[in-house]
Amino acid sequence: MSDAVEEATGGREFEEPEDFGDFYARTYPWLAARAVMLSGNRQNAEDAVQEAFIEAMRRWPTVRACASPEGWIVTTMRRKLSRDGRRWWFRWKPVELTVPAATTATVEETAEALAVLRALGTLPPRQRQVVVMHSLEGMSYAEIGAELGISAGSVGSNLHRARARLTLLLDASPELGRPGDSLVPGVRTDPLSTALRGAAEWLLDGLRAAHDRGRT
Repeated sequence: MSDAVEEATGGREFEEPEDFGDFYARTYPWLAARAVMLSGNRQNAEDAVQEAFIEAMRRWPTVRACASPEGWIVTTMRRKLSRDGRRWWFRWKPVELTVPAATTATVEETAEALAVLRALGTLPPRQRQVVVMHSLEGMSYAEIGAELGISAGSVGSNLHRARARLTLLLDASPELGRPGDSLVPGVRTDPLSTALRGAAEWLLDGLRAAHDRGRT
């Protein structure tokens, strides 16, 4: 199970079949947050998420019966983003991202999350996809390459460029873990992955609150 899917399920196993409405309510904010991390464009992200849920609703008996409905929906969303992105990537330029602020975050956490989102916004679309899929979602080069239709070598080169730029912008060089960070002495932590996870959690909190307000 990928990091993204485990985050969506909370590690739970559902004993009773879940109906589509419950699945949508439970996973929409998480999927929207992940789509924003991947695309950097809230409208494009929301369009891909809605299309993925429409497809899931049409095929719900099959989707519900698969090993991981969460894995199915996030893969479908990523494919739709990648497909639609080819129409506008040649016109790509950095844009300011507007998202609802996390309701429970501290001022420092908000500043850190916004810094990560701004840094991600400077990356070309392919580099952004690859670094989020690898460093946030925990996907392998082979998995990313198969989904995006590129070679493992292309995945590696895009990832290297993306990580180099983000590390420079965020001053996120790998460092030896501090006491308590790891049970293995001398293991290096990855501040960049930590920063991406923090930004994704901040986004999720804000989008979940906005989604809940919209349902009341």
